[in-house]
Amino acid sequence: MNNRKVLYIVVFLLMTLGVNAQRWNRESSLDLGLMLGGSNYTGELTNFKFFETQGTHFAAGLLCRYNFGSRLTFKLSATRGNISGSDEWYSDKKENQLRNLHFKSILWDFSGGVDINLRLLDRRKQKGFVPYITTGFSVFKFNPMGQFFYNVNSPHNTGTNGYSNLAGRNEEWVNLQPLSTEGQQTAEYNDLKRYSLTQLAVPLGIGVKLYLNKSWMIALEYATRFTFTDHLDDVSGKYAEPFFIESQYGPIASAMADPGPQLHETGTLRGNPNNNDRYGIFGVSLTYRIITSKVKCFQFR
Repeated sequence: MNNRKVLYIVVFLLMTLGVNAQRWNRESSLDLGLMLGGSNYTGELTNFKFFETQGTHFAAGLLCRYNFGSRLTFKLSATRGNISGSDEWYSDKKENQLRNLHFKSILWDFSGGVDINLRLLDRRKQKGFVPYITTGFSVFKFNPMGQFFYNVNSPHNTGTNGYSNLAGRNEEWVNLQPLSTEGQQTAEYNDLKRYSLTQLAVPLGIGVKLYLNKSWMIALEYATRFTFTDHLDDVSGKYAEPFFIESQYGPIASAMADPGPQLHETGTLRGNPNNNDRYGIFGVSLTYRIITSKVKCFQFR
């Protein structure tokens, strides 16, 4: 599903709510709580597998919900998680063996959005469940890193380019974005700009809220973030000429760009630039109602 389709779905959901509104008087409430769960990524280094369990990591966050009547819940959240991917997970496929790329990254997600409750949310019942659809907008920060493995027999070790001086950095984790692994902002590829480590995304997911009592509520949720970047994993376009990367950023840059057993031909695809990366956040949240007030708002059929 591309980002344009996701935006159409989000707009349709919000417009549907507006068409079916009728005025009513009910309680609104403000809830605060925390979320524990996991995060994962979908992209080139998971072969675009929707949910790669090997790349699932612990995530935790804080959230604030404002229940505007019984059909809409506005919310803000801040979540810290991790994402990763590796060609080693698919070693049965030759193309993954030859590419031999991997990454990991800390992920910070700051989201604002709306839960569309599919059943009326009425805390006075003190029992039952409320399924919902959630969407909105996210700002996220990431920083892909790769682990350097020194290999004296590496095709990048020409004997004169300083690669041998990297022996002391064996197994060191290095930031990939500054290395311009696809030639970004080198003299030969100056038209390619470095990607930003702060990006936007559109979350779209489902969940269910469970009443504990008038004050406490637990919720289960999974939401995929559809991003506008293909660089969560530092893999997107084509292999650049190793000499140009090395001459500007050093032998470690060219080695991280193409760490396989043999060099790829310049200009061949390293990733899939036509398919943006995604990440998901899922978990269990527990919230406590701290403010309740009577408001005049809208009832939705």
